[in-house]
Amino acid sequence: MRAVRLIAFAAAAVLTVTSISCSDNNRPPRISRYRDKIKEFKIGQTGIESTDTTDQLPDRIDLKNVEDNVQKLLDDIIKTDNEEAVKADIDTLFAIYDQIYEARTNAEFVFYRNYTDKHIEDLYNEYYHDASVSADLITYSFSRGNDSDYSYLFDEYFSDDSEEHSVRNLSAALAEAESSFLEIAETKSEYYNVINDVSLSEEEKDLRCAKLLLELVEDYTPESFYTQYDRDYTGEEIIELGKTINDKIIPTYQDMLDDYFDSVLWSDLFDDEDSEEDPFETVRQYAQTLSPELDKYSQKLMDEKLYSICYNDDAYEGAFTDELPTQDSAMIFIGYMDSYRSRLTAAIHEFGHFYATFFDDTHALIAKNNLDIAEIQSQGFELLFMQFYDDIYGRSSDSMKLYRILNILDSVVSGFLVGEFEYSVIKDKDSLSPEEVVDKFNSYLGKLEIDYHLYEIPHIFESPGYYISYATSALASLDLLDDVMNDPSRALEKYEKIARISNNSGEYSFRAALKECGFDDVLNEEYITSLAENLRKYSKELSK
Repeated sequence: MRAVRLIAFAAAAVLTVTSISCSDNNRPPRISRYRDKIKEFKIGQTGIESTDTTDQLPDRIDLKNVEDNVQKLLDDIIKTDNEEAVKADIDTLFAIYDQIYEARTNAEFVFYRNYTDKHIEDLYNEYYHDASVSADLITYSFSRGNDSDYSYLFDEYFSDDSEEHSVRNLSAALAEAESSFLEIAETKSEYYNVINDVSLSEEEKDLRCAKLLLELVEDYTPESFYTQYDRDYTGEEIIELGKTINDKIIPTYQDMLDDYFDSVLWSDLFDDEDSEEDPFETVRQYAQTLSPELDKYSQKLMDEKLYSICYNDDAYEGAFTDELPTQDSAMIFIGYMDSYRSRLTAAIHEFGHFYATFFDDTHALIAKNNLDIAEIQSQGFELLFMQFYDDIYGRSSDSMKLYRILNILDSVVSGFLVGEFEYSVIKDKDSLSPEEVVDKFNSYLGKLEIDYHLYEIPHIFESPGYYISYATSALASLDLLDDVMNDPSRALEKYEKIARISNNSGEYSFRAALKECGFDDVLNEEYITSLAENLRKYSKELSK
């Protein structure tokens, strides 16, 4: 019975391992590919050619402008007494990159609103190309500046372990940037070619993707695997904590699922499928009762219409927030979802990201995107919003609270299982065969009693090492739960503090951010054991 319930919950909630929402803003570009709407994660892809659309793609920024200004900086750093010119060059390059990034953001929204349109996808890839190549070129020029007499103007953009560029002229840097982009594109194309090959069985797809994964992680070491995400915990800590997750959290998760399915009012769950009510109006209504700042930015979101909600199934089925750096603002995308309830959940989550962007002035070019912190800002707001469920959901309030907790707990469970799998592959990559990689994956994910496949998780192939942050951030978000249930003002105070921690600047590591904002250190056995006990208690209370 439990396996059936797990599958039912997965269908209702869309488990983390099968979703692509709220993914890394530094993710590689999408590559044109044949698609299968049923097989490719149910995200509205059909493989059709271009369709008529009223959406307008933004103007592209000429990369020649980047090259010219990079060359100007390279010329200015070899001159003496030229500090003001170098400062102006730096500001100009930051400003140009902001324009390129914002053009990519606006093109991204057009593409995701028309996700089945192959032509628009091809055009969108060009904006992603521009952002990737320009970032590499500007970073190259800053690296050269950091080696010059003006290093004091650049050292804030580099850490002690930053790699130096080996190329010594602009044309070589451009060639390297183009090559890097193509390498990423080819890798992603290879992955999508495999998963969309209808002639391959699921087992064959898993084996081919396992072989690709071993090639992708060839240059990683256990020590370097997490450094790209600015983490202050190690893979060994995750493996050790995984034992506690296995012993305490997974049984709790399964029992809570039983509680949920024994108490949920199914008629209420599916009574809003046709509603086109604006979910952000609900967010605004309650945000204004929480704090003046939350009220201010919920009003800004509504007044300036800084969001896009799609009701057509040609749109991407998911949600994300991206920045508009030239405007010091951001936008939210919510793709096709078949119920108001789902759209409201996405709106609450994404507003947490949206809100946090206004307290983070890190330039887009040097943003590090610490997902461990960023997802607390969104998942934490989800939990904070539960205090309004009685008003919003009426008699289904308690089951919806339990449903929301289960969704976040699912991020802990699936995040740890995928994260442990990835790190174990890194440790043994030199001796593993593709067959053994698949066996290892099945060993970890089999604990969920659902038939997941390695090839179904794009994050593993697009951003190796990224996935564990879903688990760590969810653990931290759940530290708000007791206060949400018993002391909402304290929960709000902790949330407002974490919302003001930059997830892009690198100023705070994950654990330092938690300590600064009054959260527990969640990466230890005691916290996880206590969390499991509290979750069982709340589950029983909410499922009466």
